[in-house]
Amino acid sequence: MKTLGSVLAGFSASVLLASPAEWMVHRYMLHPKTRNFINRNSAIGHNDKHHGAYNGPAHYYRDITNEHEVIHFSKGDVALIHGVSAGIGYGIYKTLASRVYEEEGVGFVSGFIAGTAAYYAAYEILHHYMHDIGKRRLEINRVLGNVIQGEPDNNLRLSKPLLDDLCNEVELRVDARKELPYPDSLLERLSAQIAYNRTEAHEARTGLTNIRVADPAGALMVTTAEMLRREREHHDTLGAWGRLKYAGKRFIHRQMRNSPAFQYIDNHHFVHHRRFMQNLNVVFPLADVALGTQVKSSKEYLENEKAYWLCPNSPDVKKFELADSALLSVK
Repeated sequence: MKTLGSVLAGFSASVLLASPAEWMVHRYMLHPKTRNFINRNSAIGHNDKHHGAYNGPAHYYRDITNEHEVIHFSKGDVALIHGVSAGIGYGIYKTLASRVYEEEGVGFVSGFIAGTAAYYAAYEILHHYMHDIGKRRLEINRVLGNVIQGEPDNNLRLSKPLLDDLCNEVELRVDARKELPYPDSLLERLSAQIAYNRTEAHEARTGLTNIRVADPAGALMVTTAEMLRREREHHDTLGAWGRLKYAGKRFIHRQMRNSPAFQYIDNHHFVHHRRFMQNLNVVFPLADVALGTQVKSSKEYLENEKAYWLCPNSPDVKKFELADSALLSVK
């Protein structure tokens, strides 16, 4: 029992320290203001490549311009993270925990590494779906944008919260395999943003937006019908095993997109991809709050702050290459 207690103590200590540890790695290794032999490679891989390819808000989601860029840490980085975790766990045991758990250092350090592994797994899973789930959303966004415009001109802008809610509603109907009425509040928001695009200038646009279909209900009905058609066609191409795997993927996406917790941290991270030195935590933003790096990312804020609005049917197709881009500055 004492060994189990030392493992749980190490695990708990690791989890408690995980948010500030993540913050420090993100701040000083991935977005350092000054680069040296310790952080240069990680800064290039994350600050320059990852943020360059997934440059927010336009390319926050995985699309044709960035799908070739790897989202995850390398195996060497993973080994380093856990190696450092072992060292920190041992240091905590020797200076503090050994008074309670004498001769239980292996258990404490093992628990500490397990806590790090659990938090890191949460980081990788959440970070993956933050960007990857958007590939499906972009498919819906593109259909909707093209229905509204006819021909895309890269001027249409809609808010992320609206696009998230629209995609969730379309996906609900795709899963149900039938059309359902759309909430009036959603139609009103889409109508208001279409009207804005028609009449107001926007900092990221070259002019006023061409609008072909201004009726939000009609645009969503056409979009849903098209996504239902594509879903049936895709389903017909799959065998029994393929359908099972696809159903599992759809289930995971459904849980993610409908989770208020995931929506919160997704918006938190979305802002980080425009403001690199803010909202540094991905999993649990406790350190962002404590260290003053958290900035607004609520649905209400992103709905009204038009600098974060997205082009749902962007015509961008050029693949991101680091050689074609100046190194991104820390913002």
